[in-house]
Amino acid sequence: MSNIHPTAIIDPTAQIDPSTVVGPYVVIGADVQIGKNNHIGPFCVIENTTMGDNNELIASCFIGVKPQDLSYKDEPTRVVMGNGNKIRECVTIHRSTFVDKPTTLGNNNLLMANSHLAHDVQMGNNCIVANSTGIAGHVIVEDRAVISGMVGIHQFSRIGTMTMISGGTMVHLDIPPYCIAQGERTKLIGLNIVGLRRAGLDRKVILEIKRAFKLMFRSGKRLEEAMAELEAAPHAQEVQHMIDFCRASTRGVAPASKSRAEDTDE
Repeated sequence: MSNIHPTAIIDPTAQIDPSTVVGPYVVIGADVQIGKNNHIGPFCVIENTTMGDNNELIASCFIGVKPQDLSYKDEPTRVVMGNGNKIRECVTIHRSTFVDKPTTLGNNNLLMANSHLAHDVQMGNNCIVANSTGIAGHVIVEDRAVISGMVGIHQFSRIGTMTMISGGTMVHLDIPPYCIAQGERTKLIGLNIVGLRRAGLDRKVILEIKRAFKLMFRSGKRLEEAMAELEAAPHAQEVQHMIDFCRASTRGVAPASKSRAEDTDE
């Protein structure tokens, strides 16, 4: 296979499409399947992984290695990666702890240098994770989330679609869809209006999301009361997603900041 560098070490059971390029000093273990037109840069290590097509791993990435979980018992767990992901230098993505559900990374995500996806993370599509951000075990990240640098996300937290998390934030609760969060103890400071516009949402839908945010997090009403009021009238599916996300929370939903001076565009 001319696309595989002679210094690469590849388990004979690994399945690699001939169109994929494997760089110098790469190590690919058993139980690995790699699709078409991927680029595996130098010094990467890949174990227990199913990878789709057109992914790029720059260098020194560790994909599918053992989870940092004391309950892991050497079971044949794995990582499942989709298509078109950009994985930068020294990124780590650990395989799941249990066999029933792999660590997953969807399509067209950008994981910047030194970022970490722990065991059992479920990440959707078109997300951005900036440098040196750590996403702990069992975290769910919905589509189009933007997570800035030096962020820490607690185990079992959920990050809603089109959220923006500011740099240095410590996320310990669920972040509802479309919101901006920041702080050592996470607070909601407004809506990700720029992200909503870039995603092509209709202006009327954005106005409905604004109204829902203010009712749920600024009105002083109990969250359940505010959500019931929203559901009593016609509303966009995006608003319903906000409601469903909050109702499904087990860790609790991050509160809004008390200082209006901290608010962004709502």
